[in-house]
Amino acid sequence: MQFFILSIFVIICLVTDLRERKIYNKVIAAGLVTALITNVILQGFFNGLRFTLAGLLMGIILLLLPFSMGGLGAGDVKMLGMIGAFTGSLMVVQVMLVSALVGGVLALITMIQEGSLLRRLTQLLQRLYCFIFTRQSLYLGSCREAESQGKTIPYGVALSLGVIIVYLFSSLDYTLPGFS
Repeated sequence: MQFFILSIFVIICLVTDLRERKIYNKVIAAGLVTALITNVILQGFFNGLRFTLAGLLMGIILLLLPFSMGGLGAGDVKMLGMIGAFTGSLMVVQVMLVSALVGGVLALITMIQEGSLLRRLTQLLQRLYCFIFTRQSLYLGSCREAESQGKTIPYGVALSLGVIIVYLFSSLDYTLPGFS
């Protein structure tokens, strides 16, 4: 039930991120209220409130650094917070890790399609080399520079796929006969 309700909000965010490159606050707010209500109904008032808030905060904290470096938009941060409000603090970490892998694959595919993979890897290695020997963060540059050099991926796609993958794998029975 929780997955079905979360899926509705994730799909809305996915569609708006693909079409308009925006994740709307109204959708996030509605998702947060829905998560709180369902968690309170399923777990009781205090446990549901604690579960929702812990997941929300963990989701936001996980993407604060990439957001502050310019690699993600605020909507992506809020979307992972909403996902955390539904899933709780432990599962939102799993969603974030899977989403990071999915986002990396999507970025790699995008760079290959536009023919910029070699150029971007060379720039990255040059910047890392300069940073290591000078310890000046100005050589790392901003992720926003990458936006001006080519395509970027809507990270809501990676977050959406992360939710689906985590829920699919968590619903599988990992135990094999004779190994329990």
